[in-house]
Amino acid sequence: MARHKPTTEGGYQRGEDTRERLIHAAMQVFGQKGFDAASTRDIAATAGANAPALQYYFGNKEGLYLACVEHIIERLWAQLDAPAQCAEAALANPAASDAERIEAVLGILSQVLALIEDRPGAAAWREFMSRQQAGQCPPSAHGLMNERFKLRLARVIRGLVAQLTGRAVDDELTILHAHTVFTQVVAFRVQRQSLLESLGWDSVDAARMEKVRALALTHVRFALEGLVRQRGAA
Repeated sequence: MARHKPTTEGGYQRGEDTRERLIHAAMQVFGQKGFDAASTRDIAATAGANAPALQYYFGNKEGLYLACVEHIIERLWAQLDAPAQCAEAALANPAASDAERIEAVLGILSQVLALIEDRPGAAAWREFMSRQQAGQCPPSAHGLMNERFKLRLARVIRGLVAQLTGRAVDDELTILHAHTVFTQVVAFRVQRQSLLESLGWDSVDAARMEKVRALALTHVRFALEGLVRQRGAA
């Protein structure tokens, strides 16, 4: 991970700036080429830094890749931590209503959907994550993303779905329902380019984002309410 050795405040700040430039350059190059094809020379040149600086801050190419994953995780939690905490509170509250549990799930999914909106730097991290999900990354990156991000979301969504269905949290149908609910919204990110082409859009601005969000969350709401009705019928 990062090393902070400069002895003066100015040196420390320059070091942090260099480290940030390397991370952003690495996300761009890894996204364009994948982990194996990307070279530390290309990354350093894109960042306007030298190769020894990359080794100093990250050790090697894998260390830099993991720093990119950490950067993305921090960005994801900046959007998702608050709704995740609300969902965890609903999950832990035995008196929560089905409506509150459904809203808790939708609160998380709403922010996941927001990731398809075009914002500064979004294209680079989307390409980076697409490469990672295609397996073009070191195995350690999958472990880091699972441990630091995916497991928490999966745990709370599955727990709420279990409460809505009346099934055990480790029941196969609970797992399948939770996975289906989550992938309904993730599909908008994975298939983002196909969506743009189908709609004739050149980008996803805030207004288009809200249109997608409203439609997708309506579908999920209907699905969750349907699970509650099935539980009642049973």
